[in-house]
Amino acid sequence: MAKDAYYFSHDSNAKDDPKCVMLIEQLGLEGYGIYWVLIEMLRDQPEYKYPLSLIPAISRRYNTTSEKMKTVIGNYGLFTVDDNDFFSLALMKRMEFYEYKKEISRAAGRKSAQVRALKASSTDVQPTFNSGSTSKVKNSTVDVIKEENIKAVETVDRFEDFWKLYPKKLGKTAALKTWNTLIKNRTSPDDLITASKNYATARKGQEEKFTLQASTFLGPQKRFEDFIKGGTGSDGPNEVNKGNPWDNDPYCIAHSQAE
Repeated sequence: MAKDAYYFSHDSNAKDDPKCVMLIEQLGLEGYGIYWVLIEMLRDQPEYKYPLSLIPAISRRYNTTSEKMKTVIGNYGLFTVDDNDFFSLALMKRMEFYEYKKEISRAAGRKSAQVRALKASSTDVQPTFNSGSTSKVKNSTVDVIKEENIKAVETVDRFEDFWKLYPKKLGKTAALKTWNTLIKNRTSPDDLITASKNYATARKGQEEKFTLQASTFLGPQKRFEDFIKGGTGSDGPNEVNKGNPWDNDPYCIAHSQAE
């Protein structure tokens, strides 16, 4: 089991959120306990969603009734329900932030490994080289290391510039991965930032649920190309990502401030 399998952040004063206050008022601490059991269960799911059809089974497992669980899920605005599943948008946003930080750490780890490899290669100089040649090789390696580190920092910084302008703050980790792929393929970060700004302008005053997630905007179809020169694209209701029902949810738990 992964070492972070049980990790998720939450506010220490979650009990004081108006929705939780009402929950405790009507169902007592049992209701509040049911709420956190459900949150912990969702945390362990790959997409942080759980089938509604399994509510009777989990209610028996945790020695409560399916009616109480359904009440906690449906009556207080703490969860969102679609056709088949329930989920917490607040938890999703918190885990998105957590996964984003992990992705940054992984990228830094990969870069560190490259640096160590370059440093090691700088010591593998053939004995036939004179001291002047050895010095040149080491200096050249150091220059490469510095350049790689600068590029890595600049890539993350430029992505943050893109993200600040982008009109929909969901899917940051997936967007960063797609961004890195584009940068490796020599797409100009300036063009991507310009496209983000123009897309935000095009979407201003329109329903957010029809706004593309950044990973889709930057994805294989390269929707961003329509907005590099101030284009307006062809976004509309048909462009909504139906595969992510929480992406269309109009509200979030009041106590969630994950980003």
